[in-house]
Amino acid sequence: MIRKRIATMVRGAIEKCKESGSIPRDVAISPLIEAPRDEGNGDYSTNVAFSLARTLGQHPEAIARTILEQMDHGGLCEKVEIAAKGFINFYLKADVYLEGLGEIAGRGVDAFLPDVGQGQKVILEFVSANPTGPLHIGHGRGAAVGDVLASLLEKVGYGVTREYYVNNAGRQILTLGRSVYLRWKELQGEKIEYAPDLYQGEYIREIARELIETKAPVPQEQGLAIAFLASHASDLILDGIRRDLEAFRVFFDNYYPEDDLFRNGKVEATIEALKVRKYLYEEEGALWFKAGGLGDEKDRVVVKSDGEKTYLASDMAYHKDKFERGFSLLIDLWGSDHHGYIPRMKAAIEALGQDPEALKVILIQFVTLLRDGKPVGMSTRSGTFTTLREVLDEVGADVARFFFLMRKSDAHLEFDLDLAKRHSNENPVYYVQYANARIESIFRSAREAGFDSERLNGADTALLTMKEETDLIKAILDYFDVIEGAARSLEPHRLTFYLIDLVGKFHSYYNKARVLGNEPGLTAARLVLLDALRQVIASGLMILGVSVPDRM
Repeated sequence: MIRKRIATMVRGAIEKCKESGSIPRDVAISPLIEAPRDEGNGDYSTNVAFSLARTLGQHPEAIARTILEQMDHGGLCEKVEIAAKGFINFYLKADVYLEGLGEIAGRGVDAFLPDVGQGQKVILEFVSANPTGPLHIGHGRGAAVGDVLASLLEKVGYGVTREYYVNNAGRQILTLGRSVYLRWKELQGEKIEYAPDLYQGEYIREIARELIETKAPVPQEQGLAIAFLASHASDLILDGIRRDLEAFRVFFDNYYPEDDLFRNGKVEATIEALKVRKYLYEEEGALWFKAGGLGDEKDRVVVKSDGEKTYLASDMAYHKDKFERGFSLLIDLWGSDHHGYIPRMKAAIEALGQDPEALKVILIQFVTLLRDGKPVGMSTRSGTFTTLREVLDEVGADVARFFFLMRKSDAHLEFDLDLAKRHSNENPVYYVQYANARIESIFRSAREAGFDSERLNGADTALLTMKEETDLIKAILDYFDVIEGAARSLEPHRLTFYLIDLVGKFHSYYNKARVLGNEPGLTAARLVLLDALRQVIASGLMILGVSVPDRM
């Protein structure tokens, strides 16, 4: 909100410098506006002169002075100064903050959210866990990041489709079928050898037991039986995944089955398209993709010598299909162990005639679950993992969603169950929700004292002169920049960081200032401040998919 006004002011000054010839016209620059760590250096600062120094071959301080000479800042700033040999520091007029607060109070938070996307169609594919076992907490982190990112993008004007790609074709599904088949035979009294590379979890035995109890028509021939059980078990597991996600407040617009790509001929069509574009060649009976010339470290097999298609073939077809459905921005959330797959997929997109930069991949780092201070093991194949459902049953969706977003997605996360279950300010989600409940309590008391909305509309916010009040107003107005920055960078964790910092300022203010019981004008002004604050807290929590309690 205010940062954008300062950035516009700086860009205007740079344009005037270009007109005067002091900065070349072909120089492109996007000024970064930040709040200085030292409050003595103003409300905001920019290092734009340092960014231009190498290009212009001048000292940053000289460039800063040139820009400042062309800057019209009278309507926004008390003063603008050059410091630290080139930083430009902005000291805003007090009424700028009060004006922003009044606009939020009058029009609401949503009126000031930026329209970054302008309706651009985005497909956000996330979770996409193989339907071979229940979701574990690692999948939960991907679900939280993906869902909140989708909500962020929707807030700033993108048309978002949430999609789950169902890997229901390939070797892992046949392994599932063999796993269930052997447990089914074992439960009927047959002696079996159960290899360690099969799925070991108790859920496999439960699926087999249900087959026996329901007298399911399992084919007698082993190959047919395994194929039947692979399909049956993956469908059952996918139903469970869907229920767990819905309990986690994650709802997909589409579940896209991988086997549809084969049934509809899309994999073959993609291979043919790559042949026409001369990006495939045959060697030793296999079909190879020329990925090495498109940014990947080497060429990749698409069809093996025995005719089996690799995962790359269907992944290529899937991403081609996304473009054909009209999406211009493709966002995929992958596990961190898939980082090497990024150049491969970008190479495929380029080979198919699309912009590889249209694909944005977010890597989700591993989660360590701590119980009693000790890590809990997690392996889907071995069956020693904690499911997302178990975590939800223990701490609830609010806490789980918030905790999964307390670190950047590509950083390792420790999920502390002991902390997650605490109902105190040590628990960050409780800390944020309690701030909203406390504000709602103040408003209930205010209504009992006769402070209605009409009286607040005419409040004199110039009475908000405490430093804590100014700090709180600044933080409230930063919300719009945080939302835009989080959406542009695809980093939803910025919102949780912001909310924790924001309510910290509120709790500090609450401990120093009395909202009710002052002379009516000051009480009304402080209620306007808290009204804007509760709007921002509620908006942020709703984007996170976390409830907004008015009592705790």
